[in-house]
Amino acid sequence: MRLFVLMALLVTAITGCTSVRVPAEMASIGFEWVYIEGGPYLMGDLEQTNQDALPLHGIRIGPFYISRYETTLEQYDLFAQKTDRETVLPEQVSRGRRAAGDMNWEDARAFCKYMGGRLPTEQEWEFAAAGGEAKQIYPGTDNADEVDDFVRHRVNSMAESFPVGRKKPNLFGLYDMGGNVAEWIGDFYEFYPEPGADPEWIDLSQRELRLARGGGYSAEVHVSQTYWRAGTLGTITTPTIGVRCARER
Repeated sequence: MRLFVLMALLVTAITGCTSVRVPAEMASIGFEWVYIEGGPYLMGDLEQTNQDALPLHGIRIGPFYISRYETTLEQYDLFAQKTDRETVLPEQVSRGRRAAGDMNWEDARAFCKYMGGRLPTEQEWEFAAAGGEAKQIYPGTDNADEVDDFVRHRVNSMAESFPVGRKKPNLFGLYDMGGNVAEWIGDFYEFYPEPGADPEWIDLSQRELRLARGGGYSAEVHVSQTYWRAGTLGTITTPTIGVRCARER
């Protein structure tokens, strides 16, 4: 078996007259949805060297929203207060817009539900990270010499996450899709389908395996490649895995 590498206030998105709801207190501290039109996409590793991201297979993504930034400690603190649960990284003094980590998969899912959304599917996440049909190798660029402009990884980081939005955004205006903290994924399939076959989605109620995408501040830079997959248990908590939410149109 192949092994996975490891607000009541209406906020109007910049998509014509389309609007989505965000809890008012969250909008005031920087939570923002970005509309993604969707479309055809070739999923997987174009270089065909990473067996966990093969075979290449065509999909079609429907329209969805995804949060512009990774969830911040300030946002997660407020969510924890409102839902009467423990916050994350309580020893981290400098909080604010620093990317939140150290929540397990269920807590990440609960945060997104509070925001009126859900965790992104693996297909949605990769489409959003790669800039859709542009299918960039790294979120924001195909040029290895430009990666540091977009991605916070082991070599250009420190031993903690950074405030979100400090690097350049990708083609969809999304920040930190690569690096800073990895991001929990909702629905996914363990093995990519062979040509002509339908993907077999994981039954999340029966399996403990989950995915985190994008790499984190302690990961090697190649882990931030848009097709890279990292499997882990959903009960794991680590400062290097956080959350970005999605929702239906």
